[in-house]
Amino acid sequence: MQDETTGTREKQRQAVVIGAGIAGLLATRVLAEYYEQVLVVERDALPVEPQPRAGTPQSHHLHRLLPRGKMILERLFPGFLDGLLEHGAFSLEQSKSLLIAKDGRTALSTPNPTGKDASCSRGLLEWEIRKRVQACAGVRFLTHQDVISLVASSDRRRITGICVRKREQLVEQTTIAADLIVDASGRSSKLPHWLQELGYTLPENEQVHSAIGYSTRYYQFPTDAHHEWSNALKPFSQSDGVAFSLLENHTCAVIIGNIGGHYPPTDAAAFEQRLAVAIGSCLPKLLQDAQPLDNPRGYRIPVCVRHHFEQMEDWPTGLLVMGDALCNFDPIYGQGMSVAAIEAETLARCLHEQQSRPQPTFERHVLQRMQEAIAPAWWLSSVSDLSVPGVTYMGPSPLRGVRLIQLYLDLYLRYAPVHDRQLLQEGKQGQTYILKNFLMNGLLISPREVINARILSTLLAVGEASEERQLLAELLQGYPQRFEAILDEIIPDFSLSFEDLQAFAPGKEVSMPQESQPV
Repeated sequence: MQDETTGTREKQRQAVVIGAGIAGLLATRVLAEYYEQVLVVERDALPVEPQPRAGTPQSHHLHRLLPRGKMILERLFPGFLDGLLEHGAFSLEQSKSLLIAKDGRTALSTPNPTGKDASCSRGLLEWEIRKRVQACAGVRFLTHQDVISLVASSDRRRITGICVRKREQLVEQTTIAADLIVDASGRSSKLPHWLQELGYTLPENEQVHSAIGYSTRYYQFPTDAHHEWSNALKPFSQSDGVAFSLLENHTCAVIIGNIGGHYPPTDAAAFEQRLAVAIGSCLPKLLQDAQPLDNPRGYRIPVCVRHHFEQMEDWPTGLLVMGDALCNFDPIYGQGMSVAAIEAETLARCLHEQQSRPQPTFERHVLQRMQEAIAPAWWLSSVSDLSVPGVTYMGPSPLRGVRLIQLYLDLYLRYAPVHDRQLLQEGKQGQTYILKNFLMNGLLISPREVINARILSTLLAVGEASEERQLLAELLQGYPQRFEAILDEIIPDFSLSFEDLQAFAPGKEVSMPQESQPV
């Protein structure tokens, strides 16, 4: 809305954000441009130094920003990566990453030639974001507060505020009025309960019951240690997955993850033994001269949930939800923080559009746009989890073709390095198959750019792929149409999820993997 006398943008009065985690902080940063005041209500004390928060039990574990998340954060907070590096984050410039496939093959990535990148703990990342958000005009933080309920208008069609109570104080309650409430309170969100209390009927959600478990251990390196790799990843299938990452102040974190109830150990000796089995000959080079800083710590997540509030035609005005409170993911894939950044960017775009083309059902429109934006991340993680026996999906309609897609991706990762050798020899670093897989999992390109009939034909042409050709033929017997039509049937249309990334040039902002080679 414009002020007719000055031509400047007229801000609404107050927005309230529930939760001061990554999603809440990013929402606050966006809202501060459109509201005179933004109040962040948080149940915990906020650390004054980079360290985990008590109310975020997963903050101790290894976190990572996907490439798209980093791009968005740098746009929201110019110089953000510089800030991390100034506070000790490990510089990823000229570093290399290691990918360990299920069959033990390895692929290396060359140094990123285009500039800064950083790796750090969740504690430092959140602290750097929070420090910048606290500096935004009109932003205030109210800590040690439990949000008890929503406050609605008499007809319950609009949310007008929240009711809060100081932690450990059971009697006195306070009402905080707002023009907009954003629930970013994470997996423990009470929003479904609050809406039902107000008489709303909720649509069926999607659930992936994965019985996820992981254990993390930190190590300290000497200040003069040489590191061949800054990151290493072994994706899990029906065995342990492993992630290794160098962090700030000459430390690293190693995480062992698994799903289907096969929980990694928290006993130090058992952890080290299982780690050695999982990555074998790679282990000595990763942790050379490193000393453990602590015992392993575990974390378990029985189910991942995607809510579909956007399907509610009577969704109340004055209310939004984002982050894990909207959709929470298997953390092994590192999607959560980047998805929160995508949602914040979507919110910013919708707020900007609302000024020139007001939507009468603005909040529901935002939720619909957010669902379009996060769909690829949910689909990728769900398909991967469902490849493991014992993992189940519940939702309005089943995910189709999971076994076929999983076979395709296994085939892709196994034989892509064979084709990449030729592409690298031809100087086509930006077109390698491993790079495209990296961009897909980094939420920069659609899965359809990796999973398509043209690439399948190329992969199956490898002489060693005879077993896969036979298995694929058996799976395709249930589909009478051509493969491209099969993909149209079983893979969602993600075109709206990437419409703002059309100008992205693969190979320009990310590391470019080399051919597979032994370690």
